[in-house]
Amino acid sequence: MAPGGPSEARSDEARCATALRRGLETSVPDAVRAALDELATPATLAIVEVSAPGEPLAAGRALAHAAALITEEWPDCVVVGSNAHGVIGGDASVEMEPAISVWLAHLPGARPRGFRLATVPAPHGGLALTGLPELHDDDRLAILLADPWTLPADEVVAAFARVDGPLPVVGGLVSGGARRGDSRLLLDGAVFDNGGVGVVLDEAASLRVVVSQGCRPIGDAMTVTASAGTTMGELAGRPALERIREVVAGLDEPDQALAVRGLHVGIARDDRIDGAHAADYVIRGILGADTATGAVTVGDDVPLGSVVRLHLRDADSADADLRGVMAIVNAGEGQSGCAGAYLFTCNGRGAAMFTSPDHDASIVRAGLRAPAVGGFFAAGEIGPVGGANHLHGFTAVLLIVDRVALPEVATEVRRPDDASQGVDADVFDAGLRTLLEPPA
Repeated sequence: MAPGGPSEARSDEARCATALRRGLETSVPDAVRAALDELATPATLAIVEVSAPGEPLAAGRALAHAAALITEEWPDCVVVGSNAHGVIGGDASVEMEPAISVWLAHLPGARPRGFRLATVPAPHGGLALTGLPELHDDDRLAILLADPWTLPADEVVAAFARVDGPLPVVGGLVSGGARRGDSRLLLDGAVFDNGGVGVVLDEAASLRVVVSQGCRPIGDAMTVTASAGTTMGELAGRPALERIREVVAGLDEPDQALAVRGLHVGIARDDRIDGAHAADYVIRGILGADTATGAVTVGDDVPLGSVVRLHLRDADSADADLRGVMAIVNAGEGQSGCAGAYLFTCNGRGAAMFTSPDHDASIVRAGLRAPAVGGFFAAGEIGPVGGANHLHGFTAVLLIVDRVALPEVATEVRRPDDASQGVDADVFDAGLRTLLEPPA
């Protein structure tokens, strides 16, 4: 048997296994059996993702079938999952065609606690959130899969708070439904069409999280010297629009062209960072600008005194950033090594950004030197940056399983708002080309 195979696995070390199969009806038992055989030890956690374009009922049946097969063999295993735009297994990915990905983890000593989130009418109007898990001091992190149509994801992510700070949350928005009611979420044997599902894992779970923003910074970091909510009035003492035009004017011609279609603002969330890397920021889209005052509105709050920096995003930047994150992970890996990983990557990546849907999965698998990489293409990715949880877009968020538990979660390093949404055309010029052109 090859080194590292089941016969050589230590019982006190974490293990992972994954299987990807195209099709659904006959592929579900094959994928589950392949993953169980590869794991060859009790399963603690399972994540099942199904791609079934336009067929939510078929997706639900496949999810329930897979959960039944897994828990029949390992009744104590917590199983979560959803339908998705695309699924990942090993270094391969399948987008927008029927397929199933089964990812299993053996986490010695861990006691996972599954939870189901939903919204209900509040007594005095509006909606109230139910099902938030009780959080303990020794919890390591939570995995969350959320329906974007029925769950206020930003509010939910912020709700995972403890006295000593937020519990790290990793996950994604379900991407398998084209409209409300099409999403399917799995918790153990139950399938839902709304809300969210997830699992909390304690300190015994050998898990880490890294976030690849997929951007590269341009210009210098600047302090917000005037702001109101999501609007930056001034950057470093001058109108924000002037500062942005100044940075863009200093770029070479290819980067100036890229800025027209790929310019973003990074907002630092930790005053202890130096702002030199994309990982130091939460990346948000530019919504528009008031050309009369020079104020610029972005897709998140920018408090007075915040440090911001402009960023460019394209396939080359995303590739370089993910490879850089893998290098950081390997540098800090130590002697224990990686047992596997789970990848929450944006459905705007894959074939839409790169030449192949396999891009992110192949880089992660090679970078971690681990075959057991599972994942799915999400409609928004959840991961911690700067000590707080955030909803991201066009990112790759990676849950890493180390063979032996490390002392704490290491974090490296909302879906970017569409520039046409929420902008008053009489006040804002939402076209970046016009925004970036200097006044006549």
